[in-house]
Amino acid sequence: MTSALHALAAAAGVDVAYVGWRGEPVEAGQDALIAILAALGHQVGSPDDAPAALAAHGRAFWAALAPPVVVSWDHDPGDLPLRARADHDGAWEVDVVAEDGARWSAAGRLFELPASGHVEHDGAIHCLRHVALPARGHGYHAVTWRLDGASRTARWIAAPRRAFGAPGDAGKSSGVFAPLHALRGARTGGAGDLGELARLARHVAARGGRWVATLPLLAAFLDEPCEPSPYAPASRRFWNELYLDLDRAVADAAGGAPEAAALLASPAVAATRAALAAAPLVDYRGQYAWRRPVIDRLAEAAWRGPDAAALAAFAAQGDVADYAAFRAIGEVERTSWPSWPAALRDAPTFAIDDLLAGRAAVDAARWRAHVWAQREMDRQLGGLRDTGAALYLDLPVGVSRDAYEVWRRRDLFVMAAAAGAPPDALFLGGQDWGLPPVHPERIRAAGWDYVIECVRHHMRHAGILRIDHVMGLHRLFCVPAGMRATDGVYVRYAAGELYAILCLESHRAGCALVGEDLGTVPDYVPPAMRHHGLAGLFVAQFAMPGRVGDAVGAAAATQVACVNTHDTATFAGWWRGADIDDKLALALIDDDGAARERIERAAARRAAVAATGGDPEATGAASPDGDAACAAALLGVVRGLAAGDASVVLVTAEDAWLEPAPQNVPGTAHERPNWRRPFALDADAVLADPRLDALLDAARRPA
Repeated sequence: MTSALHALAAAAGVDVAYVGWRGEPVEAGQDALIAILAALGHQVGSPDDAPAALAAHGRAFWAALAPPVVVSWDHDPGDLPLRARADHDGAWEVDVVAEDGARWSAAGRLFELPASGHVEHDGAIHCLRHVALPARGHGYHAVTWRLDGASRTARWIAAPRRAFGAPGDAGKSSGVFAPLHALRGARTGGAGDLGELARLARHVAARGGRWVATLPLLAAFLDEPCEPSPYAPASRRFWNELYLDLDRAVADAAGGAPEAAALLASPAVAATRAALAAAPLVDYRGQYAWRRPVIDRLAEAAWRGPDAAALAAFAAQGDVADYAAFRAIGEVERTSWPSWPAALRDAPTFAIDDLLAGRAAVDAARWRAHVWAQREMDRQLGGLRDTGAALYLDLPVGVSRDAYEVWRRRDLFVMAAAAGAPPDALFLGGQDWGLPPVHPERIRAAGWDYVIECVRHHMRHAGILRIDHVMGLHRLFCVPAGMRATDGVYVRYAAGELYAILCLESHRAGCALVGEDLGTVPDYVPPAMRHHGLAGLFVAQFAMPGRVGDAVGAAAATQVACVNTHDTATFAGWWRGADIDDKLALALIDDDGAARERIERAAARRAAVAATGGDPEATGAASPDGDAACAAALLGVVRGLAAGDASVVLVTAEDAWLEPAPQNVPGTAHERPNWRRPFALDADAVLADPRLDALLDAARRPA
C-alpha cells in the first residue's frame, strides 16, 4: 500500500521526500503523509485507504473538466486544457469575458482539438483537449466552458512575464531598515508611529537614500489575545492602528476633534507616554491602552462630522466593514474567534447597512473606531510618498490562527497543520511557526482572490514589496498537528500562477519585487525568480565566515544587499560573537561547538578587515572587544556593498551605534524578547546621530 500512498501524495502535491540541509534525501514518514493528506481533505486514515482515496482524487480531477486557473504570458494566446475521455467526441463551447469587458466565444467537437496527457483512469483513457484562447491584454479574464451540458468557470491570468522594473532599474540606490516599534520617543510613548517613519524617510532622502524598510505593518491583536509578532498578523489585508500618528490625526481632523485633542494633551497621557518610552522593552498592551481612547474619540468626531459619508463609503469597500465587525466582536468577547459563541463564530458576513444603522450584533462604537483607524492608516501611509523616500514593505508568509481571514474563510486554510521550516544546522529540530497554511487546491478554486487582495493591499503603498519566504510560492513545509517539526512534509503550490499574480500586480502598482530567498532554497527557485524579475537577497554576514571577499563585492545586480537581517545578529553582535553565546545559552550548540565557532569568527573578523582594505593586526580585528575596529569594519563592508553590483544596499539603523542584541532570534518565542526591543536611542537622537549619517553615506554608490 506504500506505493498507493506515495501515488496519492504525488497527485495531491505532497512531496514524499526532500533534500535536507546536509544535501541528503529526507523521506517523509508514513504517519506524516497520512496526517497531511487527511488535513488536505483526502479520506485516508491508514495506508489501506490510499487506493480508494487515489481513485476518488482521479475521479474529481477528470470530473472538473478544466483547471480553475490558466496562465498566459506577455500577450501570448492562452491554452485551456479540457479534461475528457479520449474516445469521447462531445460538443464544447467556450466564452471569454476579458477584464475590460471584451468578449470572445468558440465552439466545436472534442475530436477537432489537439490532445495530450493520455492516462488510464477507471478503465478508460482520458486526455487533455486544448482550446487556444485568443491573445488578450494583461488582466484577470473569466473563461466559461460547457461540455455535455456541464459548465465551469475559470480565471485566466494574462500577465507580463517579468515583474515591474527591478529595485535598481532607476539606478543603484540605498536605504535603511528600521523596525517601527523600535523607533520610539517621548512623543510616541512606547513604540514608534508613522510620524517617526516619515521623519526617518525625509532624513534618508536628504542623505541621498531612496528606501525605508521596516517590519510588516499589519493588523495585530494587542489586547486579549495579545500577539505582537509582525509575522503572525491578525490579517494580511489590514493595517496595525498602533502605528497611527495621533498628533497628525488630531491636527487633520475634519471639523476638529476637541475631545481627542484634550485627551492627547492631558497630563495622564503625557505621564503614560513618558513611562512607556523609558521602559526597557516595548509594552504593546500598555501602548495600545493609551492610544485606543484617543482613536475612539477621533473616530467619534469623524463619524459625527462632515467626514461621515466618506467613512461610510470607505467601510463599504471590500471587507472593511466585516473586518471592523470582527475586531469589535473580539474586543467584547476578549478571546479569539474559536472560543466565541457559535452564533458569532459562524456568523455570515455582516451587511453594511445593518452595521451603519447599528442593527448588527456588533458594538457600534468599536466598529466605527476600526473603520476610521483603517482609513486613517491608509491616508497616513499614502502621505509617506511626499517624504522623498519610498516604502520597502514585507509580506509575511501567513497569518495567525486567530486572524480575520481564517475566521471568515477558514475553508481556504489547512487547520490541521502549521507552516514551518525543516531542520537545518541551527535548528536541528526544525521550526513550527504555528501559521495555518493556505490550502493549495481550494485557494486555486477560489481564483487566488485572497492572495491578490493581500498583494494589492501592500502594493498600494510600497515601492518595493519583499515576499517573505519566497520558496513558499513553490512549496511550503507543513507540520501536521500534534507532530514534531522534524515530521513536517512539503506541500506544493501552483508557482506559475502565483508568479503571474505578482508580476501583473507589480506592473499595475509600479512596485518592484524582492524574494526572501534565505534558508533551505531548492535549486529551481533562484532561476524562477530571475525569470520573473524578482530580486533576491544578499546578506554579507552569511558570506563572511567562509568567503569574506564575497561580502563586499559579489552581490549580483539582481540582489538587494545588506549586512544582516532582522533574523540575524547585528553587526556588532556578530563581531563580538554574541550570537554564539546566545546559541550556547539556548543549547543549540555545545561548548565544543561554541569554541569552534569563536575560532572561525576571529578568522572571519580578520578577513573582513582585510577584504575592506584594512590591516587586521593593526586594527585589533582578532579581538571582539574593540568598538573602533568593529565600526571601521562595518563601514568598510557597507562601502564594499555599495561599490558592487547590487541594485539596492540597505543598512540596519542600529548597526550605526553598534547595538549588540538582535531584534529576533528565530526558533524562540518566550525565551527571548523578540519584536519588543526598542532602539537604544530615542527617535530624536537617532536622526541626530552622525554615525547613522556615516552609515547612510557609506551605502551610497561611490561617485
